[in-house]
Amino acid sequence: MSWKKNLAVFGLAMAATTFAAQYEAESAELTDDAAAAANASASGGKYVKLNGGNINFTVSVETAGSDTIVVHYMNNYDGDKINYVAANGASSQVSFPVTAKGEFVDVETVLKLNAGENKVSIENSWGWIDVDYISVEPFKAKEFTLCNAPVTADATPSAKKLYNFLVNNFGKKTISGVMTGNMDAYTVGDMTQHEDVQAVFKAGGKFPALVGVDMMNATGGNSESSWFQTYTEKAMDVVKSTWKKGGIPAITWHWRPGEEEEFYTANGNKTKNTDFDFTNAFVKGTTSWDTLSTEYKVLAGDIDKVSKLFLELQEEGVAAIFRPLHESGGNWFWWSTHTGKQFAALYQLLYERMVFKNGVNNLIWDFNPQDASKITWTPGENYYDVISVDIYNKANDHQSNASAFIDFTNKAGTNKVISLSENGPIPDVKGIYDDNAPWSWWMPWYESWSGGYVSQTANSVWQSNFADERIITLDKMPGWDSYNEANAGTKTCPTSKASASFGADTSKANQEYVDLIMGVTFKALNDSGANIELQKVPNLTGAKTIAVDIANLGEGGADGGIWVGLAFVRNGMEDDGWTWEMSKSDGCWIKDGAKSTCEFDITTYEDDNGVEHPMDLDNLFSVTLMVGGAVGFNGMVTFDNMVADNGKVISAFDDKKGLFTAATQSKGHITKIELLNKDGTPTAIKAIAAAKATSLHVQGKSVMFTAASAGNVSVDVFGMNGKRVATLYRGTLAAGTHAFDMSELSKGQFIIRVKGAGMDAAQVVKIK
Repeated sequence: MSWKKNLAVFGLAMAATTFAAQYEAESAELTDDAAAAANASASGGKYVKLNGGNINFTVSVETAGSDTIVVHYMNNYDGDKINYVAANGASSQVSFPVTAKGEFVDVETVLKLNAGENKVSIENSWGWIDVDYISVEPFKAKEFTLCNAPVTADATPSAKKLYNFLVNNFGKKTISGVMTGNMDAYTVGDMTQHEDVQAVFKAGGKFPALVGVDMMNATGGNSESSWFQTYTEKAMDVVKSTWKKGGIPAITWHWRPGEEEEFYTANGNKTKNTDFDFTNAFVKGTTSWDTLSTEYKVLAGDIDKVSKLFLELQEEGVAAIFRPLHESGGNWFWWSTHTGKQFAALYQLLYERMVFKNGVNNLIWDFNPQDASKITWTPGENYYDVISVDIYNKANDHQSNASAFIDFTNKAGTNKVISLSENGPIPDVKGIYDDNAPWSWWMPWYESWSGGYVSQTANSVWQSNFADERIITLDKMPGWDSYNEANAGTKTCPTSKASASFGADTSKANQEYVDLIMGVTFKALNDSGANIELQKVPNLTGAKTIAVDIANLGEGGADGGIWVGLAFVRNGMEDDGWTWEMSKSDGCWIKDGAKSTCEFDITTYEDDNGVEHPMDLDNLFSVTLMVGGAVGFNGMVTFDNMVADNGKVISAFDDKKGLFTAATQSKGHITKIELLNKDGTPTAIKAIAAAKATSLHVQGKSVMFTAASAGNVSVDVFGMNGKRVATLYRGTLAAGTHAFDMSELSKGQFIIRVKGAGMDAAQVVKIK
């Protein structure tokens, strides 16, 4: 072959190859604080420090169309940064993760460029990145080879239908969604009437096909309280109603572990957070689970608890998308405070215990890293069906977020469906398909609870998107009973397999908690008796009676026994009122040395005027057991199995969270509250000193309390009918002990409530 022929062949090869054009940052227009600096590792020996201002490049392309913009950058500053890459009036939000020291790496996005010259800008948002250059080349969309079955090998028929629907529509159509928040006004049975779903309907004229709920109140220290239980029950009803109407339920879990009341770390919320450390559940120095550790028992207990909710859905043929442990790699949730390897072990435990031990097979699993740079936190592709990201643009910014979509295809591959699992304004349908960023679904966060996220998209944008055939609304769903399309995925992907410790039995480690009773030791009861209370009351709606097993092991009372009565304190919520609702039952008389199952009627109560009212069993603040009728009584009384006739267990007295505490006015007559074995012998559980049971103390006509920290405090007095009758104080208090005079109150019973400075406590008092 001659030299000319060789050259000709080489030239053809060159003509068939597209090369990226490179533009040096230091040669671009720099504004404000953007400044060039020297670095031997940078192309041409220089780069631009974008600590402020913009970098404006002049870019030329031969033909109009979508082009890939690659930014060669370094981020050795504190944390990941977000900035914008813009051209011709359109911009793309781009994440710039932290890089290794001294190392420049690439991140890319897609923008539409005109034939000829274009101004391409890196616009400062968070700033603080070092830019070496950008390169530009025609965009080439990657082909997806999606998995042809869910990762759960024994997925239910409903779960398979849901997965097939996601796969078969991916790249062609996008599912519209919305997250729900407030459940107070929701009437069960019809999710279309939920206020957040209604917000979308009013804006766009149609209902979204996907509806999200949160299981945040299913676990945690308040999960057994009435309002929290009602919230979870209504959320599960939204899931059922969504499925039955042919929609797609999507479940998030802001996990409150064990008795913790928060899920944020201090990085996420400085005042309301948890220091729960799940890595204490590992065998030291490994990611193997120490199944006897306290933390493991917390994790396993919570997983088993939520599994029951999913199994209820499964029994009704309902499937759902499940997005647990979300925004992994961000340090604002307790599950993301350590390493990716430790997070992956936690995700695997959650999946395996739910699926292999508890038999939950009706879920499509969604792995949700903070961004594509955190794909290294993956639990393994055999543990999730969908990969998703949360992006909150500014209000009315309807960009496609193509940069994030492309970043995921580059780093996570093309075997999984990709979705926008949380967002503010919706990405406009034209942009996401023009930019080759066809998110499987999007889901604005809730409008309720002052969220306002539905309103971040103008009604006209909602309506134009809902009118587009590429956006799936509820009316365009096929109906699950009739949907039988085969999966269009072309790749056979691995399914999950059980590991050694997913279902480890913790019962041996929990022996001290099994089948226990509560012992209360009384001292020299007077004619006022003594009260014990529990401030975590389940939803008792529909209940008519409460029963509790009581044994009188003491002696010395004037009449040779004790009387036990029952009452509730209810929070009126709307008017901030409180009501004392005492059972009309005559109570229960138990002789010294005897035991009895006491049953209390909770259908009605009488107010101060003797008028009978039905018991309102919503929003119960506390339940009180009153022990009296035994002047001079000393000794122990035991309690077990406090259960309502609607099946709700108020307390089984099997662990510390089920223990009652002493009411303030009773602390001088209660010396100890403790868990005991059935035979009355002590357990390893530490007794609770009665004097520490409450932060309120009433002495004569003064109420005293200790504020742990300074803050705004209100001290209010309510009548037994729930109406506020006086305000003793409202304002700022310093940390320390404070006392307020009640001498202006008339004779009678009242409820004193102190709220603020880390307290929300109430106490019934009697003014003589």
